[in-house]
Amino acid sequence: MIIFHFLIEKHKPHNAEIMAFSKKTTQGWLHVGYKIFADEGPEGIQVERLARILGVNKSSFYHFFVDKEIFMSELIKLHLEHAQRYVAEIKKLDNFDPEFIDLLVAEKEIILFHRQLNKNADNVVFRKTFIEINAVVDCEILRLWAKEIQLPPDPAFKLFDLVRDTFYSRISPKNYSATTVRQIVDEVKLFLAQLDK
Repeated sequence: MIIFHFLIEKHKPHNAEIMAFSKKTTQGWLHVGYKIFADEGPEGIQVERLARILGVNKSSFYHFFVDKEIFMSELIKLHLEHAQRYVAEIKKLDNFDPEFIDLLVAEKEIILFHRQLNKNADNVVFRKTFIEINAVVDCEILRLWAKEIQLPPDPAFKLFDLVRDTFYSRISPKNYSATTVRQIVDEVKLFLAQLDK
């Protein structure tokens, strides 16, 4: 079963909180690693850097994870857990705008992590995870999306596939906002309106 779990920006622990529990558990390592992966991709995951951020010796990384490959595997598991919670939140929504867009903004870190999976899809595990999560998430989003753009489900889904790719290519940690999402949706609506003419 797919397990998703998303970190909400406003509920992120502060550095002092991370350091408090990181010395005894893997959670601090995973939290910092997840954030860095979301912002920079796999290139940003460097053991010395994570240790410096956490204020711990890098040997504790190897105690908890043995190697970077196992750590990356744990980050993927965490992402799947975040995504499961994200899907549960989508199921509660009635509309694309503003409800879904507000959720996208609140779940910035998970969306940016997911974007990195797509961006680094040459990695088989990243590509498989991206596809697996999309299969579940897309089904939930489709009912909101079809209603928003006023199309039947089949053409709405085909269009959504293109819009999702556009969304991931345009977003970044710096420009991620409701305004950015709405710009993309408005472009789609304008395109559809021009087709009707």
